[in-house]
Amino acid sequence: MNLKGTIAAMTSALLLTSGCGGADGTTASSEKVVVANTRSYPTMLDMTFPEFEKAIAKTDAMLLPVGAIEAHGPHLPLDTDAAAAVAQLSYVREKLRLEGYETVLGPLLNIGITNEAGDRARDRTYMYPGSLTIRFETFVALYVDLLQSLRDNGVRRVFLYSGHLGGRHLEAVIAAAQEASSKIDGLEAYALIDTERLERLKVKSDGHILPIKNGLNFPMLTDLLGKGVEPAYSTHADGWETSLMLYFRPDVVRLGYERLP
Repeated sequence: MNLKGTIAAMTSALLLTSGCGGADGTTASSEKVVVANTRSYPTMLDMTFPEFEKAIAKTDAMLLPVGAIEAHGPHLPLDTDAAAAVAQLSYVREKLRLEGYETVLGPLLNIGITNEAGDRARDRTYMYPGSLTIRFETFVALYVDLLQSLRDNGVRRVFLYSGHLGGRHLEAVIAAAQEASSKIDGLEAYALIDTERLERLKVKSDGHILPIKNGLNFPMLTDLLGKGVEPAYSTHADGWETSLMLYFRPDVVRLGYERLP
């Protein structure tokens, strides 16, 4: 299996095996879950420039986390999507290394699109305090510029994975990967997206969309977590996303999450 296929398969396996736990009730405390040890997930931002130069001399492939800043209920922080994406790709990077593939975990630009009706619409999570958004065209231009700069630094293959699953946001991730691949000489960018989201967006996979087969697996989530007040496909600040954060970053989850609906 080549690098593209291996990354898609491993990302899918990771999503399907991360811990899950149920939740019910209504309130959460501002206090956080106490844990003895908290794992860190370093990216290229934690490297010195000689360390980055050495890393990129070994590989031209990068895993690029994509985040957003948005409300995630009273129990999860505003950077939940970003933190989850970085942690998930960190595990994928380790698995790839065991398969003989070296990759660099790229820099997180923690901004995304959190509304659906239009660039300035105050809908979806953008209606809540702390949620931020940018225009669709701004997002695409920002990431194309980032990918051009990464290409200038020796990166040739970039795999974008978003922790935020909003429709317009994912469409912008796809557009950025497609535009960068067509405009930047010597660069190939790929958007890693769950097949369930691609179906809901009515987007057909092309050479720059790598489907994560059953990455969300709604029947399995329903079996593990039970039926909540929202449909399984919402996957926002629910039992699934709370479980991801309890698995990857338990230190930021507020106490009382078990009592939330």
